[in-house]
Amino acid sequence: MNATVAKWMASWPFWLGLVIGLVFTTFQIIGFDLSMYPGDFGDGRFNNFILEHGHRFLTGQESSLWEAHFMYPEAQVVTFSDNLIGTVPLYSLWRALGCDIETSFQLWYILVTVFNFTACYFFLKWLFHNRYAAVLGAFVFAFSLTLQTQVTHAQTFPRFFIPLAILFLLLYHKALHPKYLFAAFLMLVWQFYSGIYLGFMLSVPFGLLLIWILYQQRIELRHSLRNKKWLLQSALAIVVNFALLLVLMVPYYLRSLQFPGTPYCDVVGTIPTIRSFFCSKYGTFFWNSLNHVTKDYPTYYDHQLFPGIVTLLAFMALVITFIFFRKRLRLETHLQLFWPLVGVGLVTMLLFFRYNIYSLYYFLYHVPGFRSMRALTRIINVEVVFFALAVALVSYLLLRKWKKYAALLFVVFLGALAIDNFLIKGEAYTVRKHDVQIRTAALTKMMTGIPKGSIVAYEPVDDRVPMYFHQLDAMLSAQQLGLQCINAYTGTSPSTFSPYWWNPNPENRKLWLDAVGAQPDTVYVISESIGITPK
Repeated sequence: MNATVAKWMASWPFWLGLVIGLVFTTFQIIGFDLSMYPGDFGDGRFNNFILEHGHRFLTGQESSLWEAHFMYPEAQVVTFSDNLIGTVPLYSLWRALGCDIETSFQLWYILVTVFNFTACYFFLKWLFHNRYAAVLGAFVFAFSLTLQTQVTHAQTFPRFFIPLAILFLLLYHKALHPKYLFAAFLMLVWQFYSGIYLGFMLSVPFGLLLIWILYQQRIELRHSLRNKKWLLQSALAIVVNFALLLVLMVPYYLRSLQFPGTPYCDVVGTIPTIRSFFCSKYGTFFWNSLNHVTKDYPTYYDHQLFPGIVTLLAFMALVITFIFFRKRLRLETHLQLFWPLVGVGLVTMLLFFRYNIYSLYYFLYHVPGFRSMRALTRIINVEVVFFALAVALVSYLLLRKWKKYAALLFVVFLGALAIDNFLIKGEAYTVRKHDVQIRTAALTKMMTGIPKGSIVAYEPVDDRVPMYFHQLDAMLSAQQLGLQCINAYTGTSPSTFSPYWWNPNPENRKLWLDAVGAQPDTVYVISESIGITPK
């Protein structure tokens, strides 16, 4: 047997974990026939629009990343929301192969999920030196039930930079080599480029771990500071990444000067509580009775953070061990950094935890950038890496004890995780892809013939669907035809645009255009409803 074949055979746990995760979770969301669209008619389609805009920018069809030709004549409208440019190449790949925008969005989602699993696997395999434990932990990171609440927020899908950032920080701790510092910061910056929410949230455990490393290695650092080459390389590692971050964040900073940020009283209700982690998404085999645990919360559906009983028990065991028994638990030398990681994870969770109206997040809220965040339950996308650590440790200890039956125990554990995190088909936050496509196609047909670059406004009298359906119908159709669109859907918008957001009609259009001092010669107005209601 040659080395290549042997290597592939040895990696069977990785492929088994990935395939089971895709079958039991990912394709339960989008369907094996790709008939379902992850998300909804709002954020789902908006993120698809942004990915398509990024693709058009990278391929030279758009001159600016920030100018997306909606909310005419507002400049740099992409700065109202995420831009997702960090993972646009994973979307562009499918567009280049001839897929339509909705199918490319689905395939982007699949590819990002594969990357999430793979990145966490390599991180845990490096840490535990055990492929079985690494697969089980990576399964939680990529396919956990706790992430079902995030399906409507596609900007949170790409999170494979989180375990990689931690991995490179740990490598930096071992060698203090500037290349690892550069790689760690690059992963953090890339997370900002792929989703600003998760960039800010990742910066919390990233900063805590880096501070701990610098303190632990303070003696070695003093010696290294005398090395001019090391000092120069370290400075470059920081400066280059800071410059990359500035390129992204300066436009957002200029936009933030127009808005005071979200008041703390408006975001405190979105901070997770202990009940959040015991509230399950409806549609599981065993946990539907937990679906009502946070029913009295505003946006209760975002608090459905139950990670499954296997993961929850593993995490509770980890916390108890960390507090009371970590000195008694003998771990191998290669796991010497495990407990500091757990400490960082627990501090992060405490900072994003609320008891009644009280939360330590109040102090983070005043850190520049954090004031812009309005949905703090999204911290689960970062916290899930610490859930993965818990599952990996428990499985590692059990597999170490019964090493003779390791392969069999791994299969049993993996099956338990798959069943525990399984969501019945049709219960995920999805819509029919056909419904998405037919709405855009119908409006695009109406707009066909309008000269490219013209200004369009879609103002149907139709109360059968929420008004934001029409806003996105117009944006997507105008994007395909190269038109400038007055309609818009964004995370925030100028107050003078709000009347047109809620009711796009000639009067509110005039209010908006007068407020921004725009007097276009011609606006092509489509008032006919497309007459399609999603099933």
